[in-house]
Amino acid sequence: MPVRILIVDDNRRFIASAERFFADELGVTVVGSALSGAEALDQVARLNPDLVLMDVAMPGMDGLESTQRIKARTNAPLVIILTFYDTPKYRQAAYQAGADGFVPKADFGEQLLPLIFTLLPDLNKPDRQPVLPATRLHTRPIEAPPIKRAAYTKNGWLSSQQVRTVIMAGGDGTRLGVLTARRAKPAVPFAGKYRIIDFALSNCVNSGLFDLMVLTQYLPHSLNAHIGVGRPWDLDRGFTGGIRMLHPFREREHTDWQSGTANAVLQNLSFITDNDPALVLVLAGDHVYHMNYGPLLAFHAEHQADLTIAATEVSIEDAPRFGVLATDGEQRVLAFQEKPQRPTSTLASMGIYVFSRKVLEHCLHEDHLTPDSSHDFGKDIIPRLVGSGQRVFAYRHEGYWMDVGTIDTYWRVHMDLLRHPPAFKLNDRSWVIRTHSEERPPMLIEAGASAQACLITDGVVIAPGAVVERSILSPGVYIGPGAIVRDSIVFTDSYVEAGAHVERAIIDKNVIVGPNACVGRRDDADGSPGITTIGKNVQIAAGLTIDRGMSISPDVYLEQEPLLWPSP
Repeated sequence: MPVRILIVDDNRRFIASAERFFADELGVTVVGSALSGAEALDQVARLNPDLVLMDVAMPGMDGLESTQRIKARTNAPLVIILTFYDTPKYRQAAYQAGADGFVPKADFGEQLLPLIFTLLPDLNKPDRQPVLPATRLHTRPIEAPPIKRAAYTKNGWLSSQQVRTVIMAGGDGTRLGVLTARRAKPAVPFAGKYRIIDFALSNCVNSGLFDLMVLTQYLPHSLNAHIGVGRPWDLDRGFTGGIRMLHPFREREHTDWQSGTANAVLQNLSFITDNDPALVLVLAGDHVYHMNYGPLLAFHAEHQADLTIAATEVSIEDAPRFGVLATDGEQRVLAFQEKPQRPTSTLASMGIYVFSRKVLEHCLHEDHLTPDSSHDFGKDIIPRLVGSGQRVFAYRHEGYWMDVGTIDTYWRVHMDLLRHPPAFKLNDRSWVIRTHSEERPPMLIEAGASAQACLITDGVVIAPGAVVERSILSPGVYIGPGAIVRDSIVFTDSYVEAGAHVERAIIDKNVIVGPNACVGRRDDADGSPGITTIGKNVQIAAGLTIDRGMSISPDVYLEQEPLLWPSP
């Protein structure tokens, strides 16, 4: 006689998948299902199954309590716990409740049938091996059960041990063109001495958050070298947190590349949720801003939110570049549009999210099983949470913030630093931007040289007769006699030789602009920025002109016609 199985899970998709899985198994029959612990008790009494497959996290009575009540019955059936939460704590709790077995949902297809045959040795074991389902049976529904909220304190701070911070740093930054041809976008140099990711890292440590994970993918080498063990940010820690670089890895079941921001977090979820943090703070690693995350976390706890989105006002012209939100008087998010062509709001998401951990786990696994999802927080996760009525709130940020996603915005942010007063301060001693830097000699501005409204770092030499205006010069830059550099950004160890002219340009590392060469020029009457970009290790021959708006590929010697990088 076949063994009679009752499936208990609050996710109808999982129940359907499990039923299909057992349909072809000899000696096994699914006699019913239940969507809650309370319903499971009724179904056990009515159907008298031989085996109950029990989920843990369900609304109302959870699976552990239900298991305990079922096992207290006379002639109680066997109970196997099936759950995503594969931790020693949950295994111990399952067996204490009286469960006869424990199987992670991620290993459903491989482990469940052998366990059933072990628990029921008299069952006729099929000759064939169990087949792993095409869709892995590990999911959590969007409708998350009530969770224990993090405590709110009067000073607005949460214990750092309750918060796990994840910095998304895997983007390829294609719109930055040649600047990201050899490095990830968060590793792009900024303001002479920093990297873009320094702002997220410094915001964390200045906010008292020292438990960080950085998710990488595209060209992570320069990012790894820059961050190292995190010493400049006081992140070289052990048991008290520290920084961990999480790179894409291969599992036995699949070899998929990370396919979106949500998928990147899902692939590393076991690391992110280790030690059971109450909250997960997700940050973009490619934005320039100062922000104390303490009040943001406190806002999330105070509003008992499932998700809190940091947001800021942008211009109506810039709004199509971002996810935009509509909120009510209590800042609850009523609608969310990702990069709308015709935005109905100018309140833009900053790519900063605070998730209650259980909610994050639920929605990531639901998204994983959604066939048409792009697995992105902005495109999929947030609209689904808002649409399903979850407690999603917007936290308004009033300070400077810029997504340096394009050449024009990257250049614009640097020019903002040179305004009087600057739109964004780098010299705020109460909020230090930390970075990894090498020792260089002091800068030298020789007699007869001129430098106005500039940021000039260590090791720079400006020769006699040279003119530098409204520009940023990185360590080791040399500006030759009579050269002119205006409205430009010059990266580390680049040379602008005698008589050369650089205007409205971004020049990457180790570039040589030959004598009397010309790179870029002022805007034409059409008013377009026309920023010229030169890739790493480029050599521009003497007297050659690289016109406004051109992008030159890395590692080339330009003697006549330039090799153009594809337009971002």
